[in-house]
Amino acid sequence: MDNQVTKPATKTEDEFETRELPKFISFAEGDFVEGILVGIEMASVKGKPCTRYTVMQDDDSMVAFIGTNQLDRKLRTSDRGHRVRIRCTGEDASVQKGENKMKLFEVQIGKKRVANAPLLAVRDGSSPEIGDDDIPF
Repeated sequence: MDNQVTKPATKTEDEFETRELPKFISFAEGDFVEGILVGIEMASVKGKPCTRYTVMQDDDSMVAFIGTNQLDRKLRTSDRGHRVRIRCTGEDASVQKGENKMKLFEVQIGKKRVANAPLLAVRDGSSPEIGDDDIPF
């Protein structure tokens, strides 16, 4: 018996696509994101649990953002696969922790699920750590 390892057939570059990690975004007043909600998963920032949302935009690029009080209350796991429009409408100065004021959001959810929406799989239930290099602020 021959123990040689056979190499797979060479494929042309047009048979592959390069996938990038979703770009992390943060919201300021007037900022918005629109697309298909493809992922909701638990994560952690500096050891504190949080929810990370991933949206596939109309140009097929992916963006991810960390949940806030309002986003966590307005977005549901049943919204995965639906189109979403999320717009930061400002801040509530009466609700503040340290220097951070509570951000206010308008959230719209499409009534029908998008056929064949490319949902992200939740792997092993672990909570990946989101570090400073991941967050653009």
